Amino acid sequence: MTWLAPHSISSYVACSSFCSYPEGMSPEPRKPKVLISSSQTAMRIPRMKLTELIAFVARQESARIAEVDIAVVGTDEMASLNRRYLHQASPTDVLSFDLSEADGEGICAQLVICGDVAVAQAHRRNLSPQRELMLYVVHGLLHLMHYEDRSVRGAARMHDREAEILDVFCSKRKKK
Repeated sequence: MTWLAPHSISSYVACSSFCSYPEGMSPEPRKPKVLISSSQTAMRIPRMKLTELIAFVARQESARIAEVDIAVVGTDEMASLNRRYLHQASPTDVLSFDLSEADGEGICAQLVICGDVAVAQAHRRNLSPQRELMLYVVHGLLHLMHYEDRSVRGAARMHDREAEILDVFCSKRKKK
C-alpha cells in the first residue's frame, strides 16, 4: 500500500469539505464511503460502528465527508510511517492523510491507526479498545476539519469536542 503525506496539523489545508448552499437549502446528506482494513491482531475492529461514527462526525461538524479509508496496523508499521512522515521514532495512535481534491465532493481521508497503541492506551485509561479506536477515528477526522492539538488551547478544544462527539454517539447507540 502506498501512503501519502499526512495532514500537517500545524497548517490549515484548504479542501472542499465545507460546501456552501443558498440560504435555507441544504443537500440531502450523503453517507461517506468507508473502507476498513486491518493488518494487526491486537483487537477486533467494529466495522459497522466505525462506519456509523464517521457519518455521525460529519453531521455533528456540518462537514461533507466523501470517503474515508481506515487502515488499522501494528506497532512496527505505525512506527515506520510515523518516522517517514512526522520524523518521530516511535509508533503513534493515528495519522491523518488528507486526500481531498479542491473540486471534490468533500473530505477524502486516509486514517492509519495503531491497534496495539489503542489496546495499550485503553488498558491505561480503563476503556474498551473499541472505544479507544473510535476516539482515534474522531481525532483523525477532526484534524482534517482544521482542529489542532499543538497548542494548549487547541488541544483542550479538540479533546473536549472528541469527548462530546463520542459521548453523544455512544448514548444514541445505546438507545437503539
